[in-house]
Amino acid sequence: MMYLICKDVYEEYDDCVVYISTDENAEKNDLVVYMDYDRPSLAKVVNIMDELSAITSDKHFIDAVKIVSMKAYMEKRAKEIQKAKLVKLMKEQMEISKLEESLRKNSECSEEMAKLFAQYKELNG
Repeated sequence: MMYLICKDVYEEYDDCVVYISTDENAEKNDLVVYMDYDRPSLAKVVNIMDELSAITSDKHFIDAVKIVSMKAYMEKRAKEIQKAKLVKLMKEQMEISKLEESLRKNSECSEEMAKLFAQYKELNG
């Protein structure tokens, strides 16, 4: 049995703590569905209380309906963000390559463009 200290995600007050017990495994930042009187509610795991402290405390623990693990979602989201960053960098490099190719071609046709292209290459090493 796990004993969770959670914060209701719908409450605007930071001191709205919900104590939940569950047989499922849970980690910090996971979401917990529980019954708040006659309606389902959602809370975020803030901390995990050890069993001895939980059973000897005067806290009222509500049974969890379901634990939703956020770990897989957060890993997937991190990969998506990394992929988007890489795509952006690759697009920037492609634009630079196209520009340099265009400048190189134009520098072959014009002496003035050849001087400007040489200066460009000098600045970019």
